[in-house]
Amino acid sequence: MTNKRKIIKRISIIIISILLAFSFISMIATKVIYDSIFVRYDSDVSVSAKLSDMQNNRQTFDYEGEENLLRGYLYESSEKDKKDALVVLAPGFHAGADDYLWQIKSLCDYGWSVFAFDSTGSCESQGESAVGFPQILLDMDATLKYIENNNRFGYNDIVLLGHSRGGYAVCCALQYDYDVSAVVSVSGVNSAMEGIMGSSTQYVGNFAYANYGFLWLYQSMLFGADTANVSADEEISESDVPVLIVHGDNDETVPMDKFSIISHSDEISSDNVEYYICRQENHNGHTDLLFDDDGSANDKLMEAINDFLLKSTNN
Repeated sequence: MTNKRKIIKRISIIIISILLAFSFISMIATKVIYDSIFVRYDSDVSVSAKLSDMQNNRQTFDYEGEENLLRGYLYESSEKDKKDALVVLAPGFHAGADDYLWQIKSLCDYGWSVFAFDSTGSCESQGESAVGFPQILLDMDATLKYIENNNRFGYNDIVLLGHSRGGYAVCCALQYDYDVSAVVSVSGVNSAMEGIMGSSTQYVGNFAYANYGFLWLYQSMLFGADTANVSADEEISESDVPVLIVHGDNDETVPMDKFSIISHSDEISSDNVEYYICRQENHNGHTDLLFDDDGSANDKLMEAINDFLLKSTNN
């Protein structure tokens, strides 16, 4: 073997060794970063005295998730014009059902009944961790299955409402074989990969993009490629269910022009989609769009949601 060939061989071995080491380190870093993001969340939200009666009168249910028990809460409207519909509310990341009590109260005041739940690894649901971004899809499926198995608690229409990760979940739930009348997505993330990349860059900056392939692989290994790769825009496009997409024009957590559902509006082909953009200062961000100045639900937004649900259901 000539000296030139020996040099080429040594260089090749060095390059391969570097690539293998990088892959090994990247996989470990991916798992560490991913697992550090999806730690268990236990809410310490304080319940307003104005909401305590509503919370005390709710019905509580424990039901089987994919690998653990989930906790759900049924709030039945007591209004005279009570609707024959149940709103299933999916929480955002690092949030539980109680974080949306003001919105639940507003819906009940309009005559809608609500079934809210804590996702895996959050609040009163079991789970040592939140597992990963697509876990909410499995929780959503389990919740809808439980509601169907309980005769929809007597309600004719089922409508889905979710915030942030929950906004992604309610749109992606259109892939399942459930009879859903309408969907409302607030501050929704479009896909799990877009969501996890958005979260990862907050931890390690643009270095996260160097690990994109490893993040995709790890997430696919956890949930299966079919679940991990579902995207809201595609499921909306393939469905004829009416969908309302709500977003704040100052959302810094899920920016309108980046990995949100609304950023994919040009790719959504359904004719049954409406868009509602919150532009009022201090009520146009990721979460503050849900609330008024006094901390109660954003009346203007809740009125828009109520109007959408009225025309999208048989009520």
